[in-house]
Amino acid sequence: MLRSALLCAALGLLRAQPFPCPPACKCVFRDAAQCSGGDVARIAELGLPVNLTHILLFRMGRGTLQSHSFSGMTVLQRLMLSDSHISAIAPGTFDDLIKLKTLRLSRNKITHLPGALLDKLALLEQLFLDRNELKDIDQNMFQKLVNLQELFLNQNQLALLPARLFTNLGNLKVLDLSGNNLTHLPQGLLGTQAKLEKLVLHSNQLVSLDSGLLSSLRALRELQLDRNHIRSIAPGAFDQLRSLSSLTLSRNHLEFLPSALFLYSHNLTLLTLFENPLEELPKVLFGELAGLHELWLNGTRLRTLPAAAFRNLSRLRALGVTVSPRLSALPEDAFRGLGELRELALHSNGLAALPGGLLHGLGRLRRVSLRHNRARARLVADGRRQDHSVFWGLYFLLLAAQAVITGVIVFAMIKLGGLFRKFISEREREGTFG
Repeated sequence: MLRSALLCAALGLLRAQPFPCPPACKCVFRDAAQCSGGDVARIAELGLPVNLTHILLFRMGRGTLQSHSFSGMTVLQRLMLSDSHISAIAPGTFDDLIKLKTLRLSRNKITHLPGALLDKLALLEQLFLDRNELKDIDQNMFQKLVNLQELFLNQNQLALLPARLFTNLGNLKVLDLSGNNLTHLPQGLLGTQAKLEKLVLHSNQLVSLDSGLLSSLRALRELQLDRNHIRSIAPGAFDQLRSLSSLTLSRNHLEFLPSALFLYSHNLTLLTLFENPLEELPKVLFGELAGLHELWLNGTRLRTLPAAAFRNLSRLRALGVTVSPRLSALPEDAFRGLGELRELALHSNGLAALPGGLLHGLGRLRRVSLRHNRARARLVADGRRQDHSVFWGLYFLLLAAQAVITGVIVFAMIKLGGLFRKFISEREREGTFG
């Protein structure tokens, strides 16, 4: 028993000894090294210890990452090689990194990756390939990454993705494909991502959202589709996304929306549709979206706004609406039921006046913006302005109370000053005759 305890203590002391840090690196933390500069092809010559668990390499010179760069580093868990000029990676470069959990190759000049490059990284959880120059990806690239949870391929030059690219990524939770040249997503691409929570597709060239493409994403909470060229969305495209809370469809080419498109999006809290050429809203668009907090329809071409269009959005807090300049009036009950609304933006409309009952029931409204209308919109109620006499009365009552309190304080200060002077005079007399 004692021998075992002494052996454990000795091993602990040996493990606590600092390892030799290469001259070109910094080793602030135990088992971790940070190096910058130097030639990418000569990483092996840095003399990095093979028992490192964390390596950060940045601002490396242009070149190819060699297959022997990380030989023998079987305990490495985090490898970050970013902000450099890596143009290519040799096959087998990461074969020894069997315990690697994070691989970051962001902001390099990589144009192509060997098909079997990641096959030995079965424990990998995070993979960053963003901000490179990738034009295509081998369909077997991610087949062995069964534990991968986060994949970042954003800001590359990808125009097409193989349908089976993500087949074995059943544990994926975050997928970022934004900032590429994707014109469509093949059917089956997202068929096995039952745990995916965030899908980022903004700033591509997608032209449509087909039926069934997203039906397997039952855990999806955030979907970003803004800044594409989407002209059509298939009916029922979002019906299976029962966990969806944030959806951005702004800055696309949508001229109409299918009826009941958000009928089953019961958990939606944010929906953006601004800067689309929408001309009308279907009579049935929303279901019981009691949790929707923000809805942005500004920058559209709506010719009309249906009466009680937002009837089911009882917890809406921010609403932006733009309709055609030809529209000169809004239905009086357009915003009825929006008792939680705090911000209302009615921009670039043809409004000359607002009906008097338009804002009735909006007791929590704090901000109304009416910019770029034909005339300065006014609240009109039976030809009279709203009566604000109660508010003005309370305001003047507050001013009067403040004046009384100030007077009392000044009077008290004067009296105290007189008493103090009297006290000083008496003390001086006592000193004179003493």
